Amino acid sequence: MTPRHEDAAPDFRELSDRVYRLCVAMLRDETPARDAAQEALVRGWARRASRREDVSWWTWFGGFAVRVCREFRRGRAREAERSAGTEALEAVEAERDATEPAPASLPMTRIVRDAVMHLPDRQREVTVLRYFIGASTAEAAELLGCPEGTIKSNLHKALASLHAALAKVGIEDELSGVSAGFDRGGSG
Repeated sequence: MTPRHEDAAPDFRELSDRVYRLCVAMLRDETPARDAAQEALVRGWARRASRREDVSWWTWFGGFAVRVCREFRRGRAREAERSAGTEALEAVEAERDATEPAPASLPMTRIVRDAVMHLPDRQREVTVLRYFIGASTAEAAELLGCPEGTIKSNLHKALASLHAALAKVGIEDELSGVSAGFDRGGSG
């Protein structure tokens, strides 16, 4: 578990921005992302008394955001959801605060973004958390409620799928060297 760095209430401005960016990256549409972020913050705050002391506020609210986004995705038509995806991911990249650590390098051409949107849910979630949000392996594991090994395995499968998808359209070099950083542990 990530050690808790906060003593009292979280910085809601920073926290709500991070939760919103996570929701945009996962839902790929700003309107439902606003609703999902608000719902995640409300649920997390309502249940704050059950938060373990070793769980950071980001992990606490981020976990609610992941679950709420899954609920939103189940309620939407799958193809319509994926077709609108790349613009929202571009917005997440553009809005990233310069003070945040940069996520691992993933070339963000429209073709790569489209390929990410067509990954299976768990692989897409891990890819979004690691590459678009910049979460460490440990943070992604806490947010998704699974072991770090599962995160690494899903990320490995996602990168293999992306390599194969891009090879089909003749741009397999687009991701050359990307998986090497994550095989060594990447950003944590």
